[in-house]
Amino acid sequence: MLGETIVRAAGIGLALALSISACGPWAATAPTARATVAATTVAAATPAPTATPKPPKDKMQLPSVVSTELNLASLVAYAKDYFGEENIEITDFVLGSSATFRTALIAKQFDFGLFAFVHNPIARIAGAPFKAVIATYDREIFSLLVRSPLKDKVKTVADLKGMNVGITAPGSGSWAMANVFLKKAGLTPDKDVNLVNLGGDTSVIYTALQSGKVDAISSWEPITSRVLESGVGFPLVPIWDPKAHQEWVGSDHALGFAVMTREDVIQSKPDLVKRMVGAHKKALDFIRASSAEVIADTILKNAKTAEQFAGLDRPLVVKLIDRIRGGYGTGCLSRSGFKVEMDLAVAYQLAKQPITFEEFGDTTWAGACP
Repeated sequence: MLGETIVRAAGIGLALALSISACGPWAATAPTARATVAATTVAAATPAPTATPKPPKDKMQLPSVVSTELNLASLVAYAKDYFGEENIEITDFVLGSSATFRTALIAKQFDFGLFAFVHNPIARIAGAPFKAVIATYDREIFSLLVRSPLKDKVKTVADLKGMNVGITAPGSGSWAMANVFLKKAGLTPDKDVNLVNLGGDTSVIYTALQSGKVDAISSWEPITSRVLESGVGFPLVPIWDPKAHQEWVGSDHALGFAVMTREDVIQSKPDLVKRMVGAHKKALDFIRASSAEVIADTILKNAKTAEQFAGLDRPLVVKLIDRIRGGYGTGCLSRSGFKVEMDLAVAYQLAKQPITFEEFGDTTWAGACP
């Protein structure tokens, strides 16, 4: 019995060996295949690494006057979503008087604002630590427009003696350049000429000239184009003309306008400042690389940015953008442009005393240029 059992066991073993051999390579690799399946199952059960979610967007309002020259880079950044790319959400463009917004920025109601040069030294001399972080326009923008019925009477700025000249508010950019024009022509504001505070509403300023409430206005876009196209007024000082700019400003360029903030914002939120500058740099690059038609379509097709051109048709918007687009640079803060503006501010008593370039701006993100 024992011998029979041994023989039977040997036969079973031989049969099993022959069976495995007959199965060929598949049988030999079966354990490896099972191991691969097992490894795949384990890998599938291990969760893939996930990307770090972006922090919530920094939400803010951006205050400014309705000025195409000053605001165009911000409007393009909004319409092209360059702000969104920098994880910033502009919830609204708050429009009004620049002098009022200067006070609001000092009071920390806003962290950033769009301002003419003169606001910076006025604020700093008063003890408020304003800082420009990127230039939005590299020229002056204010022209002197006179109502059409006076065309035969007013040939030079000196001919405005005894007349009313409209400005937005004392301490504003339009006030500053009105002073330059009048004083350079030998007139004393509020003595030889009456400066009329019209506020920051562009329609009010236009209507004041149209109605004869004022005889001239210190004007910028889009008011300038509206006045000229309607025939309400004519340019006495067409600042967009390089010759006029050279004559009245003393240079073909100036550090006229900038995004400004406070020193405490720079110290506490440097990454936010970097991203704010980044959005505007992208917009300035787009403006310089694009035609006036493309720029106009970009801002007019966005409901929010189109609001600042209410009542103007596309051809006029294209025309005004084409008139001003030569003033857009890379955003760098120009030392020579700063000197041009600071010299005007001191020479015509727009600021009580000069400030330095380093006090005026922080070039960390936009850079400095000659």
